[in-house]
Amino acid sequence: MVLAGAGWGAVFVAPELAPLAPALLLAMGRFLAFGAVSLPQLRRVLRADVPWVRVTAHALTGSLLYYGLVALSVRLAGPTIAVATIGLVPVVMALISARHRGRAGLVALLPALALVGVGQVLVHAGPTPGPGGWSAVVGTVLALVAVASWSWYGLDSHRLLAVRPDLGPVLAGAQGLAAGVLALPLAIWLLAVDGVPAEPVRALLVVLFLGLVSSWLAVRLWHAAAARLSPVLVSQLMALETAWGFVFAALLAGAVPGPLALLGEVALVAGVALAVVTDGHRERQAGLSRQADGDHDIPGSSASNARATRSAASRMREERGSSAEVCATASSSAHTSNPA
Repeated sequence: MVLAGAGWGAVFVAPELAPLAPALLLAMGRFLAFGAVSLPQLRRVLRADVPWVRVTAHALTGSLLYYGLVALSVRLAGPTIAVATIGLVPVVMALISARHRGRAGLVALLPALALVGVGQVLVHAGPTPGPGGWSAVVGTVLALVAVASWSWYGLDSHRLLAVRPDLGPVLAGAQGLAAGVLALPLAIWLLAVDGVPAEPVRALLVVLFLGLVSSWLAVRLWHAAAARLSPVLVSQLMALETAWGFVFAALLAGAVPGPLALLGEVALVAGVALAVVTDGHRERQAGLSRQADGDHDIPGSSASNARATRSAASRMREERGSSAEVCATASSSAHTSNPA
């Protein structure tokens, strides 16, 4: 997840690396590259029983729609605001995942959510590089829509891998192929309307990097993590994307962010880290509870042995009581048949 976070964090600054290329064209080019590097897996993907409707929905919500919104948000609000807003993804995913735990699960997350909320306020309140004004407001709204889009994708891909672990080796390739097919007509339309962008080589290099590292590699790493971790925990590790994006945005700006923005990012990361610790503690407690319950049914376990010991002792007491009763009865019979 650390490497996946770094790959995804790079998407926040990529539009600024090719400023003369339209943001949507960069987004579509990224997923064309994603589809192209997934082609070697085509035969293997087609042999697998891939649920294409669901995978296509993942390609749309987790790739095209999400990154298109992020690219526009970066252009309108600047990378720092976009990074901070996308940082809500772990919180949204954690809240949705914690619903089955009831009120106690949500209450346990409140301190972490408070830290994340304070971080968001500080990041947006402080002076940050970017256009500002209504442009920043629209960019922030687009980033919030991106949060909803990716949160659904992240949770549903986790559910799919839980039900179909056999898809793990091919799911990234299937998603890349679906994303490439969806992006192709949009890319052709954008080129027909806007023409080839200025500095095409620079734009092509950015697109290739995004397609190979931020899409193909990062998605494979995400699926590997999602198959091994709980949905709440893996969602919190998405904060690594925010942390990397913040670092990359600061490097691109060539200056350390203001104290409020820096403090806000620290609060964001601290809130997510607290959520990870909270979830880990609850998972361990739940595991111990399940183990204790399971021990009651497992022969040879300590609980089972204790019950067996108590049962044996009870039987011995009953047998001794029965023997005493038999002896008493026999003695009484003897006295009756042989009176003194």
